[in-house]
Amino acid sequence: MTTAIPADARRPSTLVPDDAYVLPEHLSESAGCRGPRFGEDVWDFRPFLPRSMDRYRLTFIDTEDPVTVLTVKEYLYSRLRRGTGSPKPGHRSGRPMKLTNFYSAFWYARSVITTLQDLGVPRLAAATRKDFKAALEQWKKTSANAAALHVLATQHLFAHGAFLSADRLAISPWAGRSALHVAGLKRDSENSTLRIPEYISSPLLKAAVFYVETASRDILAARRELADLKAADKARGRNWRGTAKGKVAQYIDELRASGRPVPALPYKEHHTCPDAEVVDGVVQAPNARLAGLQCGVIETNPALRRMLSEAAKELGYGPGGLHTAVSLWPDSGKPWRAGLGPRELREEIAFLRTACWLVLSFLSGMRGAEVRELGPDCAFTGAGEEGRARFKIRGRVFKGRALSGDEAEWVVLEIVHRAVAVLRQLNDDPTHLFGYRLGDGFVLAAPTKGGQLDRFRDHVNELFSTADGPFIPNERVSGDPDHDGEAEDGLGDDGVPWSFDSRQFRRTLAWYIAHQPFGIVAGARQFQHAKITMFEGYAGTSASGFAAEVATEEAIAKLDYVEDLYRDWNEGGGSTGGAAKRIDAEFERIRRELGDLPGVVASPSRLRTMLKHLTKTLHPGVLNDCFYQSATAVCRSRATALGRPLPLHNMCLSCPNARRSAIHLPRLITARDQAARELETDVKERSSLTRLQIAALSSYAAELDEVIDGIHPVDDEQEKAEVAA
Repeated sequence: MTTAIPADARRPSTLVPDDAYVLPEHLSESAGCRGPRFGEDVWDFRPFLPRSMDRYRLTFIDTEDPVTVLTVKEYLYSRLRRGTGSPKPGHRSGRPMKLTNFYSAFWYARSVITTLQDLGVPRLAAATRKDFKAALEQWKKTSANAAALHVLATQHLFAHGAFLSADRLAISPWAGRSALHVAGLKRDSENSTLRIPEYISSPLLKAAVFYVETASRDILAARRELADLKAADKARGRNWRGTAKGKVAQYIDELRASGRPVPALPYKEHHTCPDAEVVDGVVQAPNARLAGLQCGVIETNPALRRMLSEAAKELGYGPGGLHTAVSLWPDSGKPWRAGLGPRELREEIAFLRTACWLVLSFLSGMRGAEVRELGPDCAFTGAGEEGRARFKIRGRVFKGRALSGDEAEWVVLEIVHRAVAVLRQLNDDPTHLFGYRLGDGFVLAAPTKGGQLDRFRDHVNELFSTADGPFIPNERVSGDPDHDGEAEDGLGDDGVPWSFDSRQFRRTLAWYIAHQPFGIVAGARQFQHAKITMFEGYAGTSASGFAAEVATEEAIAKLDYVEDLYRDWNEGGGSTGGAAKRIDAEFERIRRELGDLPGVVASPSRLRTMLKHLTKTLHPGVLNDCFYQSATAVCRSRATALGRPLPLHNMCLSCPNARRSAIHLPRLITARDQAARELETDVKERSSLTRLQIAALSSYAAELDEVIDGIHPVDDEQEKAEVAA
């Protein structure tokens, strides 16, 4: 039931003056203004937020209860200035809320209050544990995730109660418990964002790349043609009488001479001419607007429609109507679409922006907001090894950073630069790559909003599907994202279309890069995470297929890595491990054949050719590399029991396949120092380490010392000097 708010409820007094600025001063310094004041009915944060933020305004007018309005206002005001203590004893307090989270905090706080009011609890102060138990059941009906977010908002409301003057919670209904636990969820070490199966992601990316490389030329050319038509039409004007019939007749003669049909009314405008038949998807009525633009006659001229309809009996109707030729779709050898007219062009421009977003996001690893915040000059090229160009993107990372974000760079494929070049031709915003002029201002395209990604999927299926099935297959009923074999009975057209989300592309590419050389280390660098362990959880552990677009880069990176190992050895770098003698002997053989001198590489290109065979067994690791041979691998005997793929890098210290060199030295030293610190802490604080744990740590530290000395031996004099220093 719903409890009515008392009719005599008046706006209570507040701890915060009405003329106080909502934002702390440090958040508004760079904007040139201070923003909304506390007493205002609308809080507009647009000047302080990235343009990619779709929600930048809070409106309190539609909430009738003044107590609820004041409570929510004071709650948000406090959260922008104060961190919320953890519900778990001993856990540190959080930071003040980031401004980008303001709308979510507003919505969930108001939803908590509204839910309680619907349950007959008019004020937070009157809520009991029984009421919150009932509220939790309501929230769970939506989803467990929704319940967790409501519980978290409730915990925030309680934590900030001291700063709420009109109403506050008297109890903490779930004290000492996390929101996930209360909602019945478990924290998963692997990122829960769905990874797009390769049988879906591969055709999607193929279509996006086709749009960027081929269809973009047609779309941009058609846009120029239409712009020229409009400019010419504006310059000459249109005639009602006298010359109109002559212009239409000349236009029809030109169509006849070029073998072109009469432009047909777009199918989506069939409702404007409902009596017209539709043959093979083509409306049997003229597109008078386009034809009038092409021949210089006002579209409402009755002679225009009459003469076009008569001409269509001979010439027929055709979709589109612009003269720009349409390129071929490689798989069929036929035009990739029937034709382009003004309406079709508008739709294709939107799909081209979506395709560019897909290429940028999927082949860079940027988050959706980071892609939309890119500037027009974001693409640049740097020099790599052997003079190879490295294509890079310059942008900003926002998650976990200050409101303005931090500068970052991404190494990308060349196709990403081509997508940027297309967007620069397509859009004209001086500050944002995805911004374009609309009316008197600029708007930011939102290719991931409102189901646009799913519309792009449906559109390419309409364009490129065959009798064998949809171009982008449905999600397979088996639900197995790792299944990448041929179509099976019961699969293929069964299931439902995959629902795309902007986060899935980053998660999917993260998995691919986790299977490149350096494994989790490469992923942590590419995805701008502060901690390698964060990327381990992000990339997941499923062993699935590998996209062809990434496979080429994987082979290059692995060969680069082997080349670095050779150069380090050739310059006198040490190595240890069971495979060190075998690999060093191979390096010696290659050096003899090349005629290299120590520290000098005579032929870099031949060197890479002769090193290539080593990449077949190489598995780079954090503390060592594995040149895997199943007959001698220590981990092989335990692989079946553990259910994990080979090699298992945590078993490599004593494995005949392991090799360590200078590249591993910093991480080996870090691991050794961590073990030493644990032992020192145990001695100083008399912690609860058992004898076996102490013995294991001591043995591990001593073994790492031996490994480090083997890579970079320290003589007695050097050691004395370092100790003295």
